[in-house]
Order: sequence, then structure tokens, then C-alpha cells
Amino acid sequence: MRDLHTSLREELLNALVERRFEILGAKSIEGFVPPPFLPNDGFGDQEKKQPDIFAFDPANERFVIGLVKTGMHDLETQAALTEYDVFFDHAHPNGKRSLVYFMMPASQVADFTAMITHYIHRDYWNNMVIVSSKQ
Repeated sequence: MRDLHTSLREELLNALVERRFEILGAKSIEGFVPPPFLPNDGFGDQEKKQPDIFAFDPANERFVIGLVKTGMHDLETQAALTEYDVFFDHAHPNGKRSLVYFMMPASQVADFTAMITHYIHRDYWNNMVIVSSKQ
């Protein structure tokens, strides 16, 4: 049986494909290359961060970053907070900020929403989509 993280990653991949995004990379999913590590411009541990899924939205000409959170102690860790900073800071060369999709179990959505809307500046809220798992 697959673990929860893998299962959520596959569900997120399917959701992004349904939205007609071009998948450029997906972590540990057969048939896809791994996503690139994205530059870190001075956040947290200073290390580059790799999303679970990296895609492109051709209709809006911007990148789409997919990140899976299980809610099992991975919502507010220092590593997670650094990922949020790096991913919300990321932009296409045309200047359009990346759209960040979060996939998580339905039971974690309220806690995550409360945390993330307090953590990131409201200017980034339009660049975020929280997807509740159907599992």
C-alpha cells in the first residue's frame, strides 16, 4: 500500500492535469522527471527547495508549484516555513508570480489555512490554492 504522501502527490498531479497545466516535473511519480530545485533568495536554511510538482499554466503564462502536506507535523516546521517563503517568492521570467497549490487531507485544511494566512503577507493570498484531498 502506498504511503499518504505519495497518494496525495498523485491526487495533486491529477488535479493539475485536469486544470490543463503542463507538468514539467513530479517527484517520485513514474513517467515524470523530478521537479527542479528552486532558488532560495535568503530564507531559512538558505538551501534550494524542491516542490512535489512543478508545472506551467499556459493560459496565464506562469509557473505552478505543487506541495503536499500530510498534516503529520509538517505544516509549521522550519523546513516547511522556508518552503513557503521560497515558493511564494518564485516567479516566471516574465515577472508573474508562481501559483502555489497545496494538497492535504481534508482534516488539515482549516488548521493550515489559519496558519498560512497569518504567516504569508496578504499580497500572496491570490497566488495560493488549497486543495482538500478526496481520500
